[in-house]
Amino acid sequence: MRLVTILLISSSCARNVEVGKTVSDAKGSTTLYGNTFLHGKISSIVYEDKDGNDSIQFVYNKEKHLYKSIFYVGGKEDGYCNYGYNGSDRIDLHYYDNNNNETSYSIVEFDDRKNITLWRDYGYIYPDTTKMVLLYMKHDSYDKDNRRDVAFEYFCDGIPPYKYRYSYNSDGIEMEECCLAVTGEIYTITKRIRDKMGNVVDESENMPRDNSEWSNVKIEYKYDDKGNWVERKITGSGSLGYLDRHSKRKIHYLDE
Repeated sequence: MRLVTILLISSSCARNVEVGKTVSDAKGSTTLYGNTFLHGKISSIVYEDKDGNDSIQFVYNKEKHLYKSIFYVGGKEDGYCNYGYNGSDRIDLHYYDNNNNETSYSIVEFDDRKNITLWRDYGYIYPDTTKMVLLYMKHDSYDKDNRRDVAFEYFCDGIPPYKYRYSYNSDGIEMEECCLAVTGEIYTITKRIRDKMGNVVDESENMPRDNSEWSNVKIEYKYDDKGNWVERKITGSGSLGYLDRHSKRKIHYLDE
C-alpha cells in the first residue's frame, strides 16, 4: 500500500533530466508532495494516527536538493520514488517497489507561481505489464490574477474527458466549480470556502442531472509554524469524504 501518489519520469526522457538539481529549490522553496507544494524543505512526515508506523522520508543531496522519497508502511519500507528535474517548470518522478522494479511514473509541470498546470500519471493496465500507458491527465490554466479559470481532465477507461469552469466573487475568492461533459452537460457543481492557507474548510456538491440534493463536507485544520497542516478533521460526506476522517501527522524539516 502506497501512502501518496508522487511524480516520476520515463526512461525515454531520462537523458534530459538532471536528478537532484531542483528548480523548485532554486525558487525558494517547497517540497513537492503528491499534487501539492508544501512549505519548507521537509525531511520526513510521520502519520501519528497510524501509530507512527507509516511515514515518508525525503532524501536530499549535499547541496540540499531533494532527489528521493522513501515510503514506510507498518514501519517497513514500501517502495521509493526518484525525483528528476526537467527544465525550469517540470518535475518527473519514478516509483519503484522494494525489488527496484518500476511500478509507475508521473510528470508534473508548473508555472513560476507554483501552480501545477499539467499532471500526467503513467502505469500498467493489467494483464499487460510490458508497456506503461497514460492513465490520467489533468490540465489547469490560470488567469492574470492567478485564478484557475479552466481545467481539462482525462481518464484512460473510456469515459469522455471532463472540462471544468470556475467562478469567483468580487474579492476574487473561488465560489463555484462546474464539471461539464464534452457535450456541455453539467455533471457536478461544487461550492467551496477556503481558509487563509488555501485549504478547503467547507465544500458542498450537487449532481443536477441526478437530483437536487447537496452533499456537504466541513474540514478543520491545525497548522505548524511553517504553514503545513498537522491535524485534519472531516465531517459530512461528499467528494472529500473519502479522506481519513481524522488525520494527524508530524512534519520534520531539513534545518531542524
